[in-house]
Amino acid sequence: MHSDLTDDLPPADAVALPSVGSLLDDAAAGEPPVGDLPPLHRLPTISLPDNPALNGVVQKLVEQKALFDRLARDGRLAGLLPGEWLGQGGRALDPGAFMQSVLPFLQPADRGETAPVRLPLRHVLGEDGRWNRDDVAEPNSLAWFLASDERASAGSKDRAEAFLVGALGLAWMQEGRSRPGFLRAMGMETLAARTTMLAYPAAAELALYEVVAHGRAEVWCVHGRRRLRPLAAPWLSVPLLVAHGVAAPQAWPTGLPAVEEVALALAVARPGRMLPEVDLARVAKKVAEDASGEAWQPVSLLQLGTWVPRWRFFLATFVGLPSLLLVTAALALPGAIEAATVAASLGFAGGAIGALAAPWIYARRKHLS
Repeated sequence: MHSDLTDDLPPADAVALPSVGSLLDDAAAGEPPVGDLPPLHRLPTISLPDNPALNGVVQKLVEQKALFDRLARDGRLAGLLPGEWLGQGGRALDPGAFMQSVLPFLQPADRGETAPVRLPLRHVLGEDGRWNRDDVAEPNSLAWFLASDERASAGSKDRAEAFLVGALGLAWMQEGRSRPGFLRAMGMETLAARTTMLAYPAAAELALYEVVAHGRAEVWCVHGRRRLRPLAAPWLSVPLLVAHGVAAPQAWPTGLPAVEEVALALAVARPGRMLPEVDLARVAKKVAEDASGEAWQPVSLLQLGTWVPRWRFFLATFVGLPSLLLVTAALALPGAIEAATVAASLGFAGGAIGALAAPWIYARRKHLS
């Protein structure tokens, strides 16, 4: 882990062992709670961003996630939470899916350094709805086991793994998801985990916009003035992004494609995708092509993409009329039958070719082949 993200190791003489009685759940009354005992860890604790407002929003988000987990655990309240947030079994919110929904343009696949560290529990998301302190026979001993440094060792039993967005000071568990809530209830302040750093776009690269699409108010987030994602939970995302340094939501700018065009592109991209995204440059290109397709221009029938001929009119005009002229010429000029036949044939051929190839009609450019 980068040195600027970790605190210095505590001195050896600062590490003390708890009494045996403190680890026993049937210890006599008056024993200090687990969280008040001397620390047993030597791993460094990550440094949080020097931004009190951001830290406060992150801690509130962790609390809100815990409340959502309690809602998910109560089967009577099924359907109140977005289905894409729910983890396996539907008894808690999946931390990864929740984070990607709250933080637009988060890329968990783009991973940085991994190292064993300790994470502040008030900044760690887990799955609090699966089990809690009341479900454990010996909570004190289990708390010390789960909070120990060995849980961050590669290959250790019941190891813990986490992702950390360093720019925000926000982490979530990948392995050991039920531990944060349990350890918080036991009075612990940190837990050990093999933690992988994740990058996040700088505040200057993001912009928030308030729009009304299809009669519904939405908040869109734009990355680099090109990639756009609608916020699934703006009441969670906007405070976090604003605390990160992103400007508060503004009106949709005139220099970007119209809201209706972007909303249409989102509707096309949304089916089957939890996080729909559109490229504003492609939307602008499509809008320009559609506008060009509405222009009128002279064309021939051969240039039209689809057209249905009036065969009776065509046969009567280009076959029946030349044939009638041929018969009339044959009767009026019995000595010039061959000349009349050639003239009628040339007239028929010229008329048919002219009707098909000459640009004698007007059509919109989008209808051309």
